[in-house]
Amino acid sequence: MSLHVAVDFGTSSTCVAISLHGREPQVVVVDGQPIMPSAVFAAADGTLFVGQEAERQAAVDPSRYEPHPKRRVDEGELLLGTSVLPVPDVVRAVLTRAVDEARRVAGGARVDLLVLTHPADWGALRTRVLLQAAQGLGREVRLLPEPVAAAVFHSATRSLAEGAALAVLDLGGGTADASVVVRQGGTFRVLATKGDPGFGGADIDQALLEHVGSLVSGEDPEAWRQLVEGRELADRRKRRVLRQDVRGAKETLSRHSYTDVPMPPPFPDAHVTRTDLERLVSAPLTRAAGLVAAAVREAGVDPRALAGVFLVGGTSRVPLVARLVLEQVGVLPTSIDQPETVVARGALRAVGGDPLRAGALPGQDEVTRKIDDRDTRRITRRMTPPAPLPGRPPPTFFPPPQQQAAPPPRKRRTGVVVGVVVLLLAAVGGSVAYALIRGDDRDGGRATSTRTSAAVPGRTVAQYDYSFTAPEDWEQTGSDAPTRKVQLRPSPVDPAGDDLIVVQEQKLAYDATEDRSRAEAELRALYQKGANLSDFDTSVDFAGKNVVHYREAVNSATVDWYVLFQGDVQVSVGCQYTGAGSGRVRPACDQVVRTMTVNS
Repeated sequence: MSLHVAVDFGTSSTCVAISLHGREPQVVVVDGQPIMPSAVFAAADGTLFVGQEAERQAAVDPSRYEPHPKRRVDEGELLLGTSVLPVPDVVRAVLTRAVDEARRVAGGARVDLLVLTHPADWGALRTRVLLQAAQGLGREVRLLPEPVAAAVFHSATRSLAEGAALAVLDLGGGTADASVVVRQGGTFRVLATKGDPGFGGADIDQALLEHVGSLVSGEDPEAWRQLVEGRELADRRKRRVLRQDVRGAKETLSRHSYTDVPMPPPFPDAHVTRTDLERLVSAPLTRAAGLVAAAVREAGVDPRALAGVFLVGGTSRVPLVARLVLEQVGVLPTSIDQPETVVARGALRAVGGDPLRAGALPGQDEVTRKIDDRDTRRITRRMTPPAPLPGRPPPTFFPPPQQQAAPPPRKRRTGVVVGVVVLLLAAVGGSVAYALIRGDDRDGGRATSTRTSAAVPGRTVAQYDYSFTAPEDWEQTGSDAPTRKVQLRPSPVDPAGDDLIVVQEQKLAYDATEDRSRAEAELRALYQKGANLSDFDTSVDFAGKNVVHYREAVNSATVDWYVLFQGDVQVSVGCQYTGAGSGRVRPACDQVVRTMTVNS
């Protein structure tokens, strides 16, 4: 049985879709709903509850409850009650619940492909948290930007011509994002994206709750205060039910002009109208519609030339949204009955291997590169990077979150290795890559892959313009999009250990296959400027390939570098080992180089 699973991990809610044997994607119903809360509750015994289970447990001890783990992705660790948990572990709990529900529907089948969606402006650090959290949940894991998944879904029913641009407004439970996606050469590219991380459906729920309070609390304001602020278990349970009823009233008002909200004693039931709701949320929804106009302007697209505006996310059900978008953009938007399921369903279509039906995966453009750079700078300002060694650039590998504030002294050796590869390669000329996705040719795009090869045991890593099969007993512990680098360590992972393999790509300004002597000469010139380097040889047969080889001494460790050229791509494989670790690094290095393929 072939099982593909897509998880749209949202700020407030998560949607799961599956495809069995390549059939039409279907949404997985969790606890009777097409979406499940992204909430996590950390029990005192270490158990992590997810979804409605977490919401119920929150009534017992709110301090152990995190309703929006996606908003905490930059923080490294979370304090839930007395438990300090790495953010990837909290995210993994949500993804595990999602995958378990998918496998339940599929009769316990193994997940062959897991697709994770993310905002278009997430950079390498944030997507790396997703990859860490998803490790082992599927034989292959891919990342896909949310607006691309939405565009693929849209194109399945409404054909998009070559060069056509589609605006996507995603109004979720916790965020509002607008993007412009263009179809070029059978691929989808994100031209621009604008977001408001501080507004979503949860804010509408809160505004409506406060409005209900203004209607019913007049005769007993103290009882209302006790209901919305009380810390007793009975108060928390009443409040949870009330919030569910208010959320339901919001959804009813998207279909009807009025509804009633049942209230606990001593309050009368509250009568609310769509006019009330629109008055409450007109200002923030106007700003959300303005995001579409801003993204269209930044993309340099004439609004009249748009192929359409597609509304996704549960909050897009509010009728006022479509009217405001029409006013600001001049295009009447389209939507579907379950807009919160679009991204997950579109993600499976995107990897279905039929680009004519589903649209292909995205390529690369300058705008998304700028987004990635800005995102990386914003995140890294919060961290203390390892100090650069004298005369060398700072390392570009981002260590695990728990290591970033105060890396141990031995960690500096890893910095040396990565610093040297930057020293030797950066001057050759390069390009900043946005780590969206990379897949095999039939998928027409890019995907982060952990696919098992039938010929060589292990997991295929196909993140940039190169791919290789990592040994089964090695784990990918790092990936940096701007430098197109992947790092592997033997399992179980010791973040401070000396044994590791680094693979890094460099784009050249010429065809090194046709002009190999130039590539060798430039690399030799850079080698001669390096320190602690030796044994430079432009023609060495290693692992069945002809490579450039040189060696580096790093304190008590040795690094063997193997450089491959293919077209305008140069790939360097650095294998670092100590005397004790050479027995496991050398064969792993051989497999990486032997299985290396380069797409230029």
